[in-house]
Amino acid sequence: MKASYIYYKCIRGILHLFYPHADNVYEEAPAEEPAVFVCNHSAIIGPVMMTLNFERKHQTWTISYAMDSKTAVNYAYHDVFFSRSRKCKWFWRMLSHVIAKMLPPLLIYSDTIPVYHDKNIIKTFKQSVKALTDGDDLVIFAESPKRYSEYVSELQPGFIDLARLYYRKTKKALKFYPVYLEKKNAIISVGKPITYDPEIPLDTQRDKIATYLRDNIDRLARALPKHKPVPFLTDRWYEGYGEYENDVYGYWNMIGSGER
Repeated sequence: MKASYIYYKCIRGILHLFYPHADNVYEEAPAEEPAVFVCNHSAIIGPVMMTLNFERKHQTWTISYAMDSKTAVNYAYHDVFFSRSRKCKWFWRMLSHVIAKMLPPLLIYSDTIPVYHDKNIIKTFKQSVKALTDGDDLVIFAESPKRYSEYVSELQPGFIDLARLYYRKTKKALKFYPVYLEKKNAIISVGKPITYDPEIPLDTQRDKIATYLRDNIDRLARALPKHKPVPFLTDRWYEGYGEYENDVYGYWNMIGSGER
């Protein structure tokens, strides 16, 4: 057994100690067909909860920079520690090298699909369509830095293009489910889906689907018992990277360029 896999299982076991088992609660019984589940991020809480407790067989979209030990250094420096807004940058750079060794094995063994922000995005879509046709769901954390409410940010709509590709491959209409994750109440709250319509141009549907998912993630959050929401990005991120609030591709290009 590989040491990296043993390491992954150990970290997963430790996470179970800090994350209570989360109930999967559906507003309607989910379809047997594979689907896309679009979730709020809540820093690391969302990905951890879905990895540990989502009951359906799934693969998760994950930023490609976090899955390679070389690019993960700059990823950790900016997207984990938000180091532009901190003092003693040498210290955070040192910690980033540590994280860059620890993070890739955890992601690789967590059934992830790397997401690219360049021409390699076609690899993401091909792998995603294959996962769906093989019967796996997709879990996507699609929030952008642009703030919407205390519970969810605006969604990047590019993932919705999967519906057209999946329809071309299978002649089946893909469903997208809104999901709100909340650690205190230990709940994975899944709303009613919205379904891609192959008779309507994708450009016409893209905003409609993204808006439906965003609004229903927000609605699911407000329907829960009172809790303190954990935002996708903290104020510290906006202090150091505020110019990227409306330029998510510029942000990822900056990280990919190796800028410190």
